[in-house]
Amino acid sequence: MLCRVFALLLLCWSLAAVAPAQAQVGGAMRAERLAPGETIRLDGRLDHPAWQRAPVFSSFVEKSPELGAAPAQATRVQLLVDDQALYVGITALDNRPELIRAPLVRHDQVNRTQDFVVVYLDPIGSKRAAQFFRVNAAGSLADGMHTAADDSEDFAPDFDWDAAVQRTTEGWTAVLRLPFASLRFSEDPGVTWRAMVARRIPREQFHMATSVLIPREAASFIDAMQPLDNVRLPERHRFLTLRPSLTLRHDDSGTHADASLDVKWRARAELVIDGTLNPDFSQVALDVPQLRGNERFALFLSEKRPFFFESSDLLRTPTEALYTRSLTAPRGGLRATWRGAGLAGTVFGIDDRGGGLVLLPGAYGNGFAEQPASQVLAGRAQADSGVLQGGLLLASRRYAQDRGDNLVLGPDVAWQINEQWRLRAQWLGSRTTALDDGTGQLRRGAAEEGQRRYARLFYNRDRTEANLALDDTTGGFRHDTGFVTQRGVRRVTGWLAQGWEGVPGLNEFWVNTEAWQVTDRQTGEVIEETVRPGIWMTGARNLEAWLEWFGHVRQRLGPGAPLLAERYWHAGFVFTPAPWWTFLEMKADLGRRVDTGTGTVRDGRQFYLWSQLRPLPSLELEPSWNMARLDGEGLPAYRETAAQALVVWHLSPRQHLRAIVQRSTLQRGDVREPPIQTTSLTWSLRRSPGTVFYLGFSRQRDGGAGAREAFVKLQVDADDVLALF
Repeated sequence: MLCRVFALLLLCWSLAAVAPAQAQVGGAMRAERLAPGETIRLDGRLDHPAWQRAPVFSSFVEKSPELGAAPAQATRVQLLVDDQALYVGITALDNRPELIRAPLVRHDQVNRTQDFVVVYLDPIGSKRAAQFFRVNAAGSLADGMHTAADDSEDFAPDFDWDAAVQRTTEGWTAVLRLPFASLRFSEDPGVTWRAMVARRIPREQFHMATSVLIPREAASFIDAMQPLDNVRLPERHRFLTLRPSLTLRHDDSGTHADASLDVKWRARAELVIDGTLNPDFSQVALDVPQLRGNERFALFLSEKRPFFFESSDLLRTPTEALYTRSLTAPRGGLRATWRGAGLAGTVFGIDDRGGGLVLLPGAYGNGFAEQPASQVLAGRAQADSGVLQGGLLLASRRYAQDRGDNLVLGPDVAWQINEQWRLRAQWLGSRTTALDDGTGQLRRGAAEEGQRRYARLFYNRDRTEANLALDDTTGGFRHDTGFVTQRGVRRVTGWLAQGWEGVPGLNEFWVNTEAWQVTDRQTGEVIEETVRPGIWMTGARNLEAWLEWFGHVRQRLGPGAPLLAERYWHAGFVFTPAPWWTFLEMKADLGRRVDTGTGTVRDGRQFYLWSQLRPLPSLELEPSWNMARLDGEGLPAYRETAAQALVVWHLSPRQHLRAIVQRSTLQRGDVREPPIQTTSLTWSLRRSPGTVFYLGFSRQRDGGAGAREAFVKLQVDADDVLALF
């Protein structure tokens, strides 16, 4: 029923929408070739004679807050190229240079609260993915991959590149050096390189200007990238990178030394081979604590380990089909990645020691089993023919000691039907012989087979957005190398939104409705049903605010159990109170919520607060606090808190001292679990993406038990060492 209602609404909305504006594409950028013997010194200045010959591109247009408006501040882009690298020189003019916001930040923390410029490059020319390179007005760097399929930015990949900035009386300038060795391009002479440059200017209004107009109905942020001319490929595409590392740890059990080696070999322009031996996959940065006490399903954690970052967009599918955090402690791994104009793919093999947990999905919650050692072969191939892209995923996991295996295989598709409509779909089949024996252990048993079918239809037309999705997972489906928390269920989801500009005091104002229903495939019982209308708005000072009414929420905690009714408000906002108070975020839930521990509905509330403060240009403070409570008689039936305080002292753009303090508590009635407290102090020096030094100390207390560790980690890029001689 829910599916039919949303399909009808979606059709009516699309027929009533106004005709879309036509996409406008900016003119091509052109790179000037450096003369033999000319070298560019990376100091942020644009006074080298070669810059005087380079063409100037200055046709920027606002992306926000007013799409298509002429920017108040001018931006100029010039490009130079030699046999080793592409150089991008950017002049960011500003008629109030004293207002430029230029704090030192950690790597990959360059965000919209700072003055920065960013270069997007798609050397394959498909506009399906782009490498991006950011530098702020203080010289701090960030980089990653933008994936068009889900229009997402992934800051996890780190590329070998550098940049320098220079403040001037008229604003600031930046020079980025992007080595060909870090770019993923094809030898096909028919491929057109594509690029886009954007600039962020945070003032009372937070402006973003881009080198090409990005229509609201564009398929993705990088869909309108412009051609980049006169980039001739170097004669030698091959390179070899060696990065040995040594980690020393001292804890209560003694001193431990671990040596590892990471290798990256570019056999040809399109092919990159990665290898790792005894990798140190330890988390130098701690995971942010999350509330778990009232959850029925596992929580997703982001990947932080370099081995999985090469062309990370190729691992992204319509579902979370490859979850690399499920690989716990590899002894070693080998990976091959091909990136061509029409065909791309990546495949890796891992010998994993295990030691983590295997998710055992169910209709009403997920269980766990201890994770044995395993051997994993996984990968995905992707073909692109313009409006249609197809993929094929494989994940095979064989557990040690003949405990069985898990095999998952299936295709996916992305189809840009026309300017307004697009479709993403995936089918996966699984075969599993590693079954839970009832004691939390995996044992070989009779094979179970299952399927997962997923499809989402998107509609985007100027200020109208909508989508309709079906996710159908049979009872026998399992994916030990993915992230699947439910099976034996059918989920239908719908979303409708309409926005307006020109609302007094605001930049944008949206009204939206989302609804979903999850049913048990075997019994037909409703497991969860929600209808959630809401509003969302943006304004000056980086404001985003929302209010949602969960007025129709039903949950069933088990087969045959009653359908419990929730009713609550969800509200939140994010904004920048002052240049030194860069972020303040608050979220709140108030109303009647389900207590999963007792199967009842209670008055409850949940609050989340997070701030980012810069009292000094070199000092960064990030406190956060998360609390959830369900009322009982006298005592709370459930109360959980998670707090973190992060302090960073930036000694230079490449060197900082970081302290983290975390504390989590959980109480049910008069039973209080011991608090979990973690403290860490780390000094880091980053000479390049491949040469990094860490010196740190951490301590964790879980009730009466405690653990302390001091560590030193040194990773060296062999090229950095050779450059010293």
